[in-house]
Amino acid sequence: MPERPQNLSPVHSGDGGGVARGGEGSADAAGDLQLLWQAALRDGQHEPVQQPLREPIQALPGDGNRSNMSSPRTPRSRIDPNQVPRPPSSTGKDSDGKEFRTSSLATTPIPQAASSYRIIDDGNCSPRFMRMSINQLPATKELAQKLALPIAVVIQPLAQLPPDEVQVPFVVDHVQGPVRCRRCRAYINCHVQFIDGGRHWTCNMCGMNNGVESDYFCTLDAQGRRRDAADRPELSLGSVDFAASQEYCDRPAMAPAFMFAIDVSANAVQGGLLHASVAAIRECVEQLSRAEGVDSRAMLGILTFDTQLHFFNLSTDADSDIPGMCVVSDVDDPFVPTPLCFVNVREKKHNIFKLLDALPDLFKDNQNGEAAVGAALRTATQALEPNGGKVVCMFGSPPTLGVGKLSRHDDFQAVGTDREKRLHTPDNNFYSELATHCCKVQVAVDLHVCTSLYTDLVSMGVLCKNTGGQIHYLPKFGQDGGGSSGKLYHEILRATLRFTGYEAVLRVRCSQGFAVVDYYGCFHKTPEGDIEFPVIDSDKALAVTIKAEADVSGGVSHGAIQCALLYTAQDGSRRIRVHTLAAPITGSISTIFKSADLDSLMNFTAKQAVVHLLAHSLESARQNLIVNAVQILYIYRRHCASNPAPGQLILPESLKLLPLYTLGMMKNKALVSDTAIIKTDERAYLMQRLLTLSASETSTFIYPRMFALHQLGPEHGTPDNKGGVYLPACISLTAEKLDSEGAYLLENGEVMILWLGKQLPQSFLEQIFGVHALAENTAGGLQLQPRENALSRKVCAMIEFIRSHRPSYPVVQIVQQRDVAESNMFAYMVEDRCGSIVSYVDFLCHVHSKIQAKLTDRAGSRDHVGAVASSATCAVRYRPSSRDHTGAVLLCPLSRAQQVAAHVSGGCCYFPCHEHSKSQLT
Repeated sequence: MPERPQNLSPVHSGDGGGVARGGEGSADAAGDLQLLWQAALRDGQHEPVQQPLREPIQALPGDGNRSNMSSPRTPRSRIDPNQVPRPPSSTGKDSDGKEFRTSSLATTPIPQAASSYRIIDDGNCSPRFMRMSINQLPATKELAQKLALPIAVVIQPLAQLPPDEVQVPFVVDHVQGPVRCRRCRAYINCHVQFIDGGRHWTCNMCGMNNGVESDYFCTLDAQGRRRDAADRPELSLGSVDFAASQEYCDRPAMAPAFMFAIDVSANAVQGGLLHASVAAIRECVEQLSRAEGVDSRAMLGILTFDTQLHFFNLSTDADSDIPGMCVVSDVDDPFVPTPLCFVNVREKKHNIFKLLDALPDLFKDNQNGEAAVGAALRTATQALEPNGGKVVCMFGSPPTLGVGKLSRHDDFQAVGTDREKRLHTPDNNFYSELATHCCKVQVAVDLHVCTSLYTDLVSMGVLCKNTGGQIHYLPKFGQDGGGSSGKLYHEILRATLRFTGYEAVLRVRCSQGFAVVDYYGCFHKTPEGDIEFPVIDSDKALAVTIKAEADVSGGVSHGAIQCALLYTAQDGSRRIRVHTLAAPITGSISTIFKSADLDSLMNFTAKQAVVHLLAHSLESARQNLIVNAVQILYIYRRHCASNPAPGQLILPESLKLLPLYTLGMMKNKALVSDTAIIKTDERAYLMQRLLTLSASETSTFIYPRMFALHQLGPEHGTPDNKGGVYLPACISLTAEKLDSEGAYLLENGEVMILWLGKQLPQSFLEQIFGVHALAENTAGGLQLQPRENALSRKVCAMIEFIRSHRPSYPVVQIVQQRDVAESNMFAYMVEDRCGSIVSYVDFLCHVHSKIQAKLTDRAGSRDHVGAVASSATCAVRYRPSSRDHTGAVLLCPLSRAQQVAAHVSGGCCYFPCHEHSKSQLT
């Protein structure tokens, strides 16, 4: 990446589809758009200093109407990066100890999903379980249609609650099962109304009056509440677990069961995959055998595979060091040769350990280079059929042998062409058909892909997506000094031991006037519309869209949404987890915007973008992101702003980061079009990650966090009063913040990058890495491990704390300034221009121009996303204190005199937008 000229900043008014790379001072053009390096305002001057162009602007390939000519330079102003809307720099310390009552969540701003807070459930379920994109619902169908904001609910039904919060109560005193409405089948909750002296109750979903059984009857107090409401969790709390009666059980509750399939081909053995898998499984067995709350019937089996399948007799106690082994050589029509490969963990723990100890020596000289992954997955599923459970498969070679072999090659050049849709379509039906079978027998599949070779995860990933499993992608396994081995160990451990539900079915219900439209996530949807998960865990989330299908009657003050999950817990009990959320009904569009929750909106938007990509194309998905963001802000300005100036860009306080997060989604690896940055397998993996991410993970995944490690304060990296670790303030994601004398840690929940400046003090290198200096391109070989000094302990404590709160276990990649690998860091600099996508300030200008075009009826069709701006210079500023009476943030255009005055006072930042015709932002 070329180094920026000193005192220069990139200015961009839009972009076409192409990218031209040049050296310092080069520019590229798409249509009439130019990217120029131009001078910043100098102290005491109010005109930008002109810089000569080093190279002519090159026309894009295939653009026959444009010639290779220079374009007139336009004066530009430097942007103050500290004055545009950004996420709070605080990492949660300021909100420690704050309590939020769920009954007031509709009227009090909901805490940010990733912040530190304590929830008290007093009537609505915790936002950790369900978060709505808007926390006040439209009263009429017309208002809902006018509203550009989607009504979406992000649901994480088994989310893990912090230890200092009251856990979901388990109600077991309903002999006949939980009380339900006779019409809509909704579950009784704290928002129903008891009438007729307590002998009937009115369903808050459908309005049906239901009789109260004699064994459930209780009288009412003067306020019409049951006198025993405080003693009944279902009548006082928003979340509850009901014990399921026999009518909810088609068969005896299944026991937790795991079938581990280990690749023992030559590549896997030599790369360390076998040793790492054995270590992880051994720890899983140890913890499962003594974990509290885990069914004593928990079972486990192990098979290994290369060009053949190997099954082991774990049931019989033999005197030999190696349990009896059965070999299946037919990988085109494989079968399970013995049921003895599947045993009770606690009863046969010693046999399992004996096998694990023997496996490395048994296959250390294996010369078979291929792996029958498909055959291993089919037989592992067959072994689990009588009970159900989870297959955990680790492989280091693509499936090129036997049933399920894949022969498609990576066609990375298909992105942006007619072949792109095929790239996102499974190559054969084997894995889709196996996924359907897995759902019938209640088996989920986790894939740990430990190879950098093309594996066609688009085809294989269907198996994880439809069964509630997960892809774990480790392309650098065996090449990163053991980092990926640690990742494999921790992710297998987490996937096995986290809170999990088995043979689960989910249903979402809405109150009158509203209806569920669609579901977004990783699950199996039956023809009847039920959402099934053979396995669902505490990290999995899905999104649900809701529509207003009728006006809400005037006597109804709240609308309700209820999520019910029927599942088998790890202790073997069959349960129904019910989350209920009631939101006020309003006829005010400005009130609805004020109640908007950006975390939920972006979580849904990310999942919707993945579904849109799979149905259409990558470019269409990115364009749709822009269209939706512009429409939301346009509707807000049109219906909520109070007499705004013609050129003002107004952002609602609740959605002031919408442009930034939209840009972050466009630059996210899952949606970028540059195949030099991301390969097809990685994109398939990241798309599935987006489909299952929770609201608390999405904002960081879209806009990563970056910390300055060379400026840690005394409290940073030390324990807080809640078992966590104090983290420093976050830094804006722009290369301008990277000091050559500093060290910076960037993380997004999936990756961690430690960037070291060229002039980083020697003392820092000695304390963190134990070296005195770094040669060029050697940072990747450094090992980050605890050392006997305060700085090292702080840095390692921060990293481990972050890892412990992420579903994935990110490996720390160390890069040095100007090294070859430095581009990995710059790919996450959301606020800078990246490839063909503009910078943050230019994107704000683009959004402003699109809203202006809509307001003046000069916009083209909605699908055309041109970067059309005002013909006059339009300076835009952001002042945190500048708000209208609705609390909206104002981004205001300045006259020339105001620009000069503002520059002198230093009280704002501004940049010009110039007219360009027929231009398009990509």
